[in-house]
Formats: sequence, C-alpha cells, structure tokens
Amino acid sequence: MIDDIALTGERQAAARRLLRTPVLSARTHPRDLALVRAHSDWLVQRFRRVLGYELVVEADHARLVKAAPPQDAPPPRRASGAPLTPRAYTYLALTLAALPECAASTGTGEVADRVRAAAAEAGLAHDPEARAAERRAFAAALRHLASWGVLAEREEGALADYAAGSRPAAALDADAEAARRALAHPPHSASGPEEFLESARDPDPAADADGEVALRRLLAEQAVVYREDLPERQRGRLARHQWRAAAELGALLGCETEVRAEGVALITPDGRDEALLPGEGAEGRAALLLVRGLAGRVRPPATPARAAEVPEAVLEEELAAALPDGPGRRDLRARVLRRLCGAGLLRAPDGGGRQGWELLAAAARYGPQGARIRDNGPDRPVPAAAGTGAPSGTDESGGR
Repeated sequence: MIDDIALTGERQAAARRLLRTPVLSARTHPRDLALVRAHSDWLVQRFRRVLGYELVVEADHARLVKAAPPQDAPPPRRASGAPLTPRAYTYLALTLAALPECAASTGTGEVADRVRAAAAEAGLAHDPEARAAERRAFAAALRHLASWGVLAEREEGALADYAAGSRPAAALDADAEAARRALAHPPHSASGPEEFLESARDPDPAADADGEVALRRLLAEQAVVYREDLPERQRGRLARHQWRAAAELGALLGCETEVRAEGVALITPDGRDEALLPGEGAEGRAALLLVRGLAGRVRPPATPARAAEVPEAVLEEELAAALPDGPGRRDLRARVLRRLCGAGLLRAPDGGGRQGWELLAAAARYGPQGARIRDNGPDRPVPAAAGTGAPSGTDESGGR
C-alpha cells in the first residue's frame, strides 16, 4: 500500500513538472527527466486522455505538446523574471527556425548568419550583430533556448559576455531534434497570425467531449477560472462537470479543488501555502506581500461578485511596503502587478468602464481570515473564505 502511494506520488510529481516545464532536457533537468522516463507510459496515456496533450519522451529530452496559450498569456520570461522583449521573442522564433540547419558543434557566428538569412526570408530587418541592442536581444533568445536544453554553452557565462560585448563569439552545442520539438505547433499555411493561433486553440468546442477536455485544460493551466469569463457553453459544462474534472485532474496532478460561486481553482501539493502564487525570487516575494496587504485591507464583497475596487492610495501604500528599494524598483513594480493579474488575483484598469484596480475574489485566501479550502467531495459543501461569497457546487446562484 505504501509502495502504491509512493508510486502515485512520483507519477503526479512528474506530471506537475511537465505541466510547468513542458521541455525537459538531460542538460537542464536531469533528475526530472529521469523521473519522467521512469513513468513515461503512464504519463503519455494520462496526458492524452485527460488533457488531450501529446507527450514525447526521448533519451535526452521530453516534450509535452500543449494547447496554444490564451490570448492574454504572459510572454516567456528571462531567468531574472523579466519578460522577453518583442524583439528578443522574434529572435527566439528565428533561432528555432535556424537551429536545425546548424552543426551540432556551432557558435553564435553561425547561428547569427542563419538567423539573418531566416529574417530576410521572412521580410524582417533583423540582424543579430548589427548593433549592441540587437546582440542583447539575440543573446536573450539564446539563453532562453539554453534553459530549455536546446542549446548549451561550452563555457559558462559565454553568452552573458557575448551579450555585453566583451566576447566576440560564444561556442555552443546545438540539439537539432530538441529544436524541432520545441515548437508545439509548427508553422503552417494560414492567412495571418490570428488564423494560425485560432487553428491551435478552440476555447469553446461545440462537441461536449471536446468541450470537457478544453475545460480541463483551462483548469489545469490557469491559476483561477472565473465563471463569468467563460463562454456560455463552457460555463454550462463547468456547472455540470466540475467535480468530474476535479477528479480527473486530481488523479493526474495530485491537486485539490477549490469551488466557489465565482469560479474554480486547482491547488497543487508543492509544499507551499502560497499555492496560487508561488513566492520564489524577489518578484514572487513582493507579489505575496502585496496581495496579502491588499487582501487585509480590501475584501471582495460578500456576494457572487468577483471584485472589489482598490483605492489608489491603498495600492500605493501596499506597493511601498512590498517592494524593496533599488534601481530596478519601477520594473519590479510592473512585473509584480502583471504577475498578480496573471494569477487571477488582481485586475488592471482598462481605460474604459473600469477606471481603477480591482482585487478579485481568489485573493481572499491571502487575507487574515482566508483559509485553505479542500475538496470535500460532491456531497459536502465547500466553505467560502471570508469575503468571497456563498459556496457553490455547480452554478453562479450557489445551487448544486
């Protein structure tokens, strides 16, 4: 029995790791890759059945091919936590296109030449070595690919020196097969970017079986799913199938489910109380401090409404308390606010009907009265934390 529990725990830990990091390499994540390889058959079958995701496991890497991200998904981040700039993101795409043509033992010079040619073919005026800003953006893309295991520096710190201009070139090892698999949805004929993205993503399928899979993907990938944000058809599916989805995802990921009138959140057992918002790094710690401060002063209304206005003075006071002093304070402020919005805890002004910041219902779990809520099963009510409204099993009115 103990062995069965340990086996299940290992499989679920591997599944959670793949969901967070869908490209695992022997270079960058040797232990995680070994765990995935040990349970590859189970993982391949479960990901395909529960989420409709394909998992490819090779000797030196694993790739979970997920659905396209939602339209408002944050861009890839650098190691510092800052998002890649649009230019660096363009170089990321161009480099992925160029790498399969590069030798296994290569360098920034050869990769830059092939990226320059790929850019010209695409009608882009991108030259990785034309000036310092281009070099930095190109190097940021290379470092991002190195974090995936697609590239490896022959000498530690070579890419940082190359980006700073203190080194004319950096020797690299390239994995062409990993580069080919890095793209979940390889380019194909489409009339434009919008059509290409929509071909990889259907948030509201007409068929009920496909709709359930799309719903489980949403629950697995988003920190919080608010009912009012869903299309009407998916809102109905959530009302009918949320407990079945919770059971399927719980078996795959070892997660628990919080169900409220406002929506649903999955809580993963990663040993942190801050399950929705892991407090790692300066950005994570500041985000936790900020949301805790706001939740202690601004509480969402005790109705199924999902938001409460945050007075500007309160936001500024809590930001002052949460952010450390330093030259990067302004950039950190923007990243922290963006992180809380992405976690479904805060909503930014939109310049239209919503003029100010709003604290969303899920933030109540970080307040002084917020308690972790466990999935007690479909026949037992789920208590609502202070200020989040009535508990709900199936619909916005609170009925099951």
